[in-house]
Amino acid sequence: MPVEVQGAVALRNALKNYSPELAKETQKELAGHLRKVVNRARGFVPSSSPLSGWANDVGDWSYRSFDSGTIKRGIGYSTTPSKPNKRGFRTLVQIFNKSAAGAIYETAGRKNPSGQPPARIVNAYRNGLIIKVRESGKTINRSANPNAGRQFIDALPPLVDSQQSNSAGRRTRKTKGRLMFRAWAEDQGRTTAAVVKAIESANNKVVTLTNAATGGKTFRARSKG
Repeated sequence: MPVEVQGAVALRNALKNYSPELAKETQKELAGHLRKVVNRARGFVPSSSPLSGWANDVGDWSYRSFDSGTIKRGIGYSTTPSKPNKRGFRTLVQIFNKSAAGAIYETAGRKNPSGQPPARIVNAYRNGLIIKVRESGKTINRSANPNAGRQFIDALPPLVDSQQSNSAGRRTRKTKGRLMFRAWAEDQGRTTAAVVKAIESANNKVVTLTNAATGGKTFRARSKG
């Protein structure tokens, strides 16, 4: 899904310095392409919870209760470059799914297709005595129903791989999902191509302006991957 574009951030800065109006037009064009994928992803959010109990979580878990409106609002896009990561790469544009319930709906079953393993009864030491206790932890199914995880995942649509078989990059479980990843898969690379084309078009338009100010150095945006 990611595509490397070399020189894009430098081009963005050049646009702001030498052609603010073109910079605004380019940002608007990029946003328009991303918005199509976001709207498609929002359309995959069901109007009601796949499981009735999920819509009624209370207490400490209320923040992750299923709510269609909250999930849809949590799916969005950004055209602001991120800070460099450890490898020095920056995200120029991105689509995100930031609500807790949206993330659960998006990725449930990626790591454990049958749900998290049920808690076991194990030995523990307390006050010098061996006692039987129930396992706990984030990677354990703490429900009284040992099949809760499987039943939850079975109630959801299947995961969709956003990476086409001929896509660059290694395919992993992290490329699969039910909302934005499904939308990206159905997009079949059209948005990626349109974003790169918009960047290259802006680069071509600003070259003549930057040549005079930079002594012939241009900001050539090249895609890779």
